[in-house]
Amino acid sequence: MNPPCELTVRSLLPTLRTLVAKELAHSYGWTQTRIARRLGVTQAAVSGYLTQDVEAMAPPPFSIEELRSISKSLTAEIATKRLTYVDLVNNICEICLSLRRGGAICHAHKIKVPELEEERCIICMQLHMSLADISDVRRVILGDLRAAVSLLESAPEFTELVPEVCSNIVMALKDAQGIADVAGIPGRMVRVRGKVKALMDPEFGVSSHLAKLLLAVMRVDLKVRAAINVKYDEGVLEAVKKLNLNYAVLKRAQKYRGNEDELIKFAESAMKERGGWIDVVIDEGGFAIEPNAYFFEENAAKLADRIIRISRIYTNGKQKR
Repeated sequence: MNPPCELTVRSLLPTLRTLVAKELAHSYGWTQTRIARRLGVTQAAVSGYLTQDVEAMAPPPFSIEELRSISKSLTAEIATKRLTYVDLVNNICEICLSLRRGGAICHAHKIKVPELEEERCIICMQLHMSLADISDVRRVILGDLRAAVSLLESAPEFTELVPEVCSNIVMALKDAQGIADVAGIPGRMVRVRGKVKALMDPEFGVSSHLAKLLLAVMRVDLKVRAAINVKYDEGVLEAVKKLNLNYAVLKRAQKYRGNEDELIKFAESAMKERGGWIDVVIDEGGFAIEPNAYFFEENAAKLADRIIRISRIYTNGKQKR
């Protein structure tokens, strides 16, 4: 018996741990002890990770470039959010499942066990991507998200708006009650070689922060069904004003560490005060919180179109400045 889990344990996990450890140490200045505690390994293991030659750790068909992008997104979430250990394990499992559904793990598994290729194995696809139990409404939302992601990936200007914590786009069921009713992009959308790339296909229940924000806004106005986060600076504000969008600004106390609850409560309150609709909620950031702008729309495709217009105005303005 040769399940794909072996490839995850022997190849994927060691490489991701090494990449994440190096990123936390070099980009965020974390100590080996702190990294070890967060990754659930020993300090000696972290010391080994930091001296590893990453290029030699990812044998074909694994792409070191793809794993770097995944690890950068994962590291940003670890460093800038207070992820629980459950969140961290959940993220790793999502990455693994995605790579098993026709990705690098799937290809490596078929190379290792040629009979799987001969027998046209689709076990992981059937286990994790079967749409048999997904309602027509959920299929429509997933399709809308795929179309939105395709638009964003094809717009070179959008790379200017992707924050360090990366961007995600989510869309909810009309009667959404919780995170399981909100679809998003596992691993988010990241910059890869000058382009924006969604690391995985959209799924329900994979977003936490952005899904909670959308659900809070929907409690005020059910017409709002989609949300996206992008970076925030004066150029983004200029574009928002140029398109005459309604916006509200959250100003955090710079010396205090904020949390997502502060943003969620602010967004819900701002929606109520403005009579039910705000196009953009701006979080100016604070201690350990990157400034982000959160855009809302009726569906993901409309939202992507708006963000592309924002990104073009932003890019043109940047060239003039």
